[in-house]
Amino acid sequence: MIYWSASNIAFSVGQFHIYWYGVIYAAAILASWLVATYALRRLRDNGIPVPSKEEFDGFMFWAIVTIVVGARLGHVLFFEFEHYIKYPSEIFMLRNGGLSFHGAVIALGIYIYRFVKKSGISWWLLSDVMCLAGALGVGIGRLANFMNQELYGKVTSAKCSVVFSMVDHMPRYPTQLFESFFEGLLNFWILLIVFRLRGTSILGSGKLTMVFCTVYSSARFVIEFYKEVEMYNYFNVVFLSVGQALSIGLFLFGILALKRCRD
Repeated sequence: MIYWSASNIAFSVGQFHIYWYGVIYAAAILASWLVATYALRRLRDNGIPVPSKEEFDGFMFWAIVTIVVGARLGHVLFFEFEHYIKYPSEIFMLRNGGLSFHGAVIALGIYIYRFVKKSGISWWLLSDVMCLAGALGVGIGRLANFMNQELYGKVTSAKCSVVFSMVDHMPRYPTQLFESFFEGLLNFWILLIVFRLRGTSILGSGKLTMVFCTVYSSARFVIEFYKEVEMYNYFNVVFLSVGQALSIGLFLFGILALKRCRD
């Protein structure tokens, strides 16, 4: 058992605080950006038409804005709608946490569609690139939830338990670390192996999108059983949490991508 009492403030400049939540998410975005840039450079070197570095940098800037807005709105709508209706000003308090992965995915998918309509690039190609890059981002980003002592697990007597000082003094599953590994780092490792074995020809096939969606949603579905269910939600279906219900939708999208791979 580990007693976790680290501050959620990374460092301070006078009265101005820099939070670990923002630092870690910035690192996740940078890592994803570098992976996506590498994949596109490989495509470019093989003579495959893709956005120039300048065009992709512009795409990534607005993609980040889209992801943050979509993740926050997804959290508000899917998880704590009743709370934010009462306290709407808290919607803008990102440092307190509350970003929905599924909200980010929906928003990014729409933004990619709008981008490729103008550029003429395949939606699946850009989706595959972003899934490869995004898996690493998820793995790093989940550490922000651990530092923020949120999205923690249920009380347990397991040896891997963690006591979160900002929550209570009960040993709990460190579900943030489970998600970091299974939803992100393991997912990225699998995608990277597939990419290295198949090369750039796999980008645009939808296979990396399929792997990302099915691995993430399967891991998220199982880990949700160990997580303390969010207090505010109206989306529970039978015994499923909000995250599980949304993950079923993502898994089905992964199956749709698999069908495209076979066509």
